[in-house]
Amino acid sequence: MIKGVYGVNIAVKDLEEAVKKYEGLLGSKPTKMLASGDFAVPGLKGAVFELNGFVFNIIASESENSSIAKFVSTKGEGLFLISLRSDNVEEDMARLREAGAEFVMDQPMKGTFGTANFIHPKSSHGVQIEVYDPDK
Repeated sequence: MIKGVYGVNIAVKDLEEAVKKYEGLLGSKPTKMLASGDFAVPGLKGAVFELNGFVFNIIASESENSSIAKFVSTKGEGLFLISLRSDNVEEDMARLREAGAEFVMDQPMKGTFGTANFIHPKSSHGVQIEVYDPDK
């Protein structure tokens, strides 16, 4: 079941520059820095700001072939996705498919980051939505 909004991902060109900016905007330092292995897909790096249970991820690409690099190249920096917290990604995928959602992958990805899949923006009015369980 979808439990709420987990957080958002902001795509940026320069992670270090963006972290400095958001430290000033949010009034806090990142709670964690992320390397490529911390993501569901390779080639990314990021910073996590946790704000009263809401996760604000700043993400940059380490590869020009990543989804973040392609997004920044075509749309510029900005909101990349909204992440919904799920307690069962597979069950939520089935329900969301019935509601018309098209997922990027047939099965969710599982790893040290948790379990995740992504609703393609074509089926959600241009917004990429992550269905995410950080605990499984």
